[in-house]
Amino acid sequence: MGRNETGSTANGTRYAYIAVLVLTLACGVLLVVNHKLQTQNNQLVAQYHVLSITEGPPVGSRIPSLHGESISGQPITLDLSKRDSGTLLLVLSPTCPHCKANFHNWKNLLPLVPASQVVWVDVTGTVNAAYLASVAIPASANVIRVSAEDRARYNLFATPTTIWLQSHAVVKNEWAGELQDADIKQLRNTLTSPGA
Repeated sequence: MGRNETGSTANGTRYAYIAVLVLTLACGVLLVVNHKLQTQNNQLVAQYHVLSITEGPPVGSRIPSLHGESISGQPITLDLSKRDSGTLLLVLSPTCPHCKANFHNWKNLLPLVPASQVVWVDVTGTVNAAYLASVAIPASANVIRVSAEDRARYNLFATPTTIWLQSHAVVKNEWAGELQDADIKQLRNTLTSPGA
């Protein structure tokens, strides 16, 4: 009986070692698979950003009006075609981390443009008073939750996007993604040039 107990203890120990070895190998395989999935995910995110940056209304096109609703849910239409001066459209989404990173760039540009010529365009329909307060946009700012139809009509999907409309709603310049130093310099020149 002592021999059987010793034999079963040895077998139990051997099975425990085998189980540990199998679990260790399984963990190793899972780590390799996880690493490959992370790499694929990073590539897809990078592709998404490249595709997002290529979107936006083309220079020379027109955005005569924007339809949607105010942050209080009231239907509104902004007629941009009758404006004799330019309009700065700042296209955003509250959940977009790139919008959050870009806010300091936008805020540095705001003193160059009268508040009446700045329109914050929400492409998600979720901007509310709490969000405006959290990013220090005045409650009096021109904010529109743009309609799905106008998003598609004017290709307003990528966020953040900065669009300068010259008079009568013609797209003069468009910058998709976070503004870089060269973009900011070009935008400053555009906003401060005579007849902007």
